[in-house]
Amino acid sequence: MRKITALAVFATLFTFGQNVNDTLVYMQYNLLNYRNISNFCTASNNSPSDKEDYVNTIVGYVKPDIVAVNEIVGDGGTAAKRLIDNALNNDGRSFYKQADYTGNSSLTNMLYYNKNKLALHHQDQIDRALNGTTLVRLIDVYELYYLDQSELDLGDTTWLVCYVAHLKASTGSANVTQRANATEAVMKYHEDNYNANRNYIFSGDLNMYTSNEQGFINLLGYSNRAVRFKDPINKPGSWNNSSNFSSIHTQSTRASGSCHSGGGLDDRFDFILCGQELIDNGRGMGYVSGSYTAVGNDGQRFNGNITDAGNTSVPSNVLNALYNMSDHLPVTIKITINRTMASIPEKLTNNYLVMTNPVKNQIHWKMQLPIAGTLSVMDLKGKEVFIERVKPSSGWYTKDVSKWINGVYYARFTSAGGQVVYRKLMKM
Repeated sequence: MRKITALAVFATLFTFGQNVNDTLVYMQYNLLNYRNISNFCTASNNSPSDKEDYVNTIVGYVKPDIVAVNEIVGDGGTAAKRLIDNALNNDGRSFYKQADYTGNSSLTNMLYYNKNKLALHHQDQIDRALNGTTLVRLIDVYELYYLDQSELDLGDTTWLVCYVAHLKASTGSANVTQRANATEAVMKYHEDNYNANRNYIFSGDLNMYTSNEQGFINLLGYSNRAVRFKDPINKPGSWNNSSNFSSIHTQSTRASGSCHSGGGLDDRFDFILCGQELIDNGRGMGYVSGSYTAVGNDGQRFNGNITDAGNTSVPSNVLNALYNMSDHLPVTIKITINRTMASIPEKLTNNYLVMTNPVKNQIHWKMQLPIAGTLSVMDLKGKEVFIERVKPSSGWYTKDVSKWINGVYYARFTSAGGQVVYRKLMKM
């Protein structure tokens, strides 16, 4: 005989809801030929071990929870691991974890994250333009979720999808077209895979000189308004060599260089763009207004070195590390995790969700009082394994789950009126 359990006690426990509050720091950084030795970036003027010391200093100051980087040498993943071993997880830090290595060029992206706060659910790559040609460098897609046990115990969590890109550099129509092709491919992928339960970020070294570039318009002016990205600081214009944008320039850290590009701070190449849901704090995460920062830029370095006298925006050792590490500055934002866990009004405690538990090959379930809504089931990682829309009925529903992996799952019934009931299931 199957065991049927009503949810009255469980529902009562969550009548008042629970608050989740935290702040994440997201950092985007072009590392400038990390472990990519060439005729102009040598082991002498771009020493890998020195760069690891610089990253250690910068990370120790910024304390990012997510680190999106460009320009790691495409060597199969050895350099990416060396960075986490020798720089990120250093000076008492041991909580950074990296995504899987990908690459189709000599310089690659990587994402590192605080494993005490986040987990990587899925990753993907965009490597083709819509016309089928191969992109100069692939664009990585990382899907993270927030680790809060109270959420996971309820079968819920908060999601963040990060697109990380390093677009084609330099002026000229051919390079402008390459950048446009890349962002066009991103937005088509973004639209096709868009999930109304996710938060989205697009970050990277975009190598764009003006917001009028088609590549930038693709991101912020896409035909489907719902999936457009936003510039959190809303600073459109011709950024290149304009003192009007001196406070947001990210390249170059120095007036002259060899491996490092010179010219001083006069370009806004590095970006963190947010989906509207992050700006609105509509899905459990929210951009912290005023937190967008080009680390080490005090707004007074136009066409100069960041180390010129008077720059007190960061400690001197951090400033020197930024100067020596790369010709780009890292960009950071803060993201709040601020949500009230779904609470269950008392009036719904009479609409008991009745389910078989434990589960073997089939789930049998019903609402004791007829009510329309949606039943979804997630695994412990937050992956949705089943969803079904329910018409008002007091009859039994049956679902074949013989192919589910044994373990713990969480069911969530959301009524048409927005009330929510949760249930823990054991698949045996």
